[in-house]
Amino acid sequence: MCIGIFDSGVGGLTVWRELRRVMGGRFIYFGDTAHVPYGEKSPEQLMEYFWDIIDFFQQREVKAVVVACNTMSAVVLPKVQDQVPLKLFGMIDAAVDAAVKVSHGKVGVLATSSTAASGAYEEAFGRIRPTWDVTSQGCPRLVPLIEAGRTSGPEVEKAVAEYVKPLKNAAVDTIVLGCTHYPFVTSVIEHQVGSEIAIVDPAIRIGQEVSAWFGSKNEIRVEDRSSHTEFWVSRNPKGFQTLAQQFMGTMIPNVNLYEMAGEAE
Repeated sequence: MCIGIFDSGVGGLTVWRELRRVMGGRFIYFGDTAHVPYGEKSPEQLMEYFWDIIDFFQQREVKAVVVACNTMSAVVLPKVQDQVPLKLFGMIDAAVDAAVKVSHGKVGVLATSSTAASGAYEEAFGRIRPTWDVTSQGCPRLVPLIEAGRTSGPEVEKAVAEYVKPLKNAAVDTIVLGCTHYPFVTSVIEHQVGSEIAIVDPAIRIGQEVSAWFGSKNEIRVEDRSSHTEFWVSRNPKGFQTLAQQFMGTMIPNVNLYEMAGEAE
């Protein structure tokens, strides 16, 4: 059985990396590079992209999809969860599950503008920890910087310092990386907030959820580490391959092009 993973660009590779670490199987990774960053798109645009990508995965007989994007998980998934004939895994609940294990009740979330504005994290924490304080901070400059291959340096340091300041002022004890791109700048975040604030990467929890689900279905033996991945993008395959290899520190096979509806040039 094949697992689909998608994000607007390279961010979802942090989830793909974790899945490959904990389980074997066949993966198809789709990066919607024609529309990155998702965090600045309207709900209507995001919905259109989502259904196009789901159609792409269904054509390739994918049975489960990891929506490796907090923006999609926050804005689109609640509206379509019961309409998709595939098993879906989103980022928000996984992040909350991971955070409750380490936080003492004051959580900060670094997220895209859309995710922060959606209130998805506040709502998700409210269901299981209604007395907790949750502060979401939009970080509009981070994804473009990361997609440009910049994960350190003065501009990244300046942006991170600006975005973590409200969380430090709120005296949070835990910061959730509410965008799958942000683990690529974890070291910068750690430098800015110090060792007293826990940093949660939801990819670890997602890996646990997906491997457990497939194991329960007897579809993939979790102990079998052999795996194969096809990579697809909606624009600039070579650029994605170069950036993915830079970030992952490993060779990435040739990347295929799938033109989204209306994107042909």
